[in-house]
Amino acid sequence: MSDNKDEKIEDVLVDSELAKKLVPNKFKFTSQQGRARRQKLLAGAKKLSETQAINDITLAAVCEEAGIPRASAYHFFPNIEAIFLALRFLNAIEILEMVETVDIGNYDRWQGYLTALIDQCVTIFHNDETKAKLIYDTNTPDFEGDEFGEDMDHQIVDLVYKRLSERYEMPNFEDIQNTLLIAYSIVNAIFTLSYRRHQNITEDYIQEANTAFIAYLRCYLPEKLPRKNR
Repeated sequence: MSDNKDEKIEDVLVDSELAKKLVPNKFKFTSQQGRARRQKLLAGAKKLSETQAINDITLAAVCEEAGIPRASAYHFFPNIEAIFLALRFLNAIEILEMVETVDIGNYDRWQGYLTALIDQCVTIFHNDETKAKLIYDTNTPDFEGDEFGEDMDHQIVDLVYKRLSERYEMPNFEDIQNTLLIAYSIVNAIFTLSYRRHQNITEDYIQEANTAFIAYLRCYLPEKLPRKNR
């Protein structure tokens, strides 16, 4: 776990509401030792998830893997679900960062840009299979179902809309961002089906996700959006 990602966990803990899910008390560790221990716990949970079902991993097992006393672990995370919630939150941040790096200027049409985003997401999952497992496997800690997961989904969609608006003259209707959110949910649903059937996001399902994503948005967006003059 890099220092950069640990700093993001620190930012998460500043939010008192989310902190209630991640730590038992309203405080955060800023000491080098505290940061290192949190990193070890997150890295230990991630390593165990490479070979075990996430719902089979216990806090005791993570503590043993990380070499952290269980009593100390409770200062950082009240339970195993909170550890995986933190990892899942970081996964969402990585997707946000990916969206920021894809240059919409390289694509003449909105379809090419959105397809590139899906391809980049898949690359993230293929480079680290634990990310797909944590998002799409069965019996994993709830993330989409709580307000923080929904907030991350909205942040991703808002950023995509912002990029599209910078490049194209977007249609002016009230629910366009909700339309993008539904399209994003369609992709996630197809990826979930692929992972639960094949323990992977396969090429066939990637194609299905692209097809469904673009087909749905074509109901609301013209085939070719006018590009903004620069």
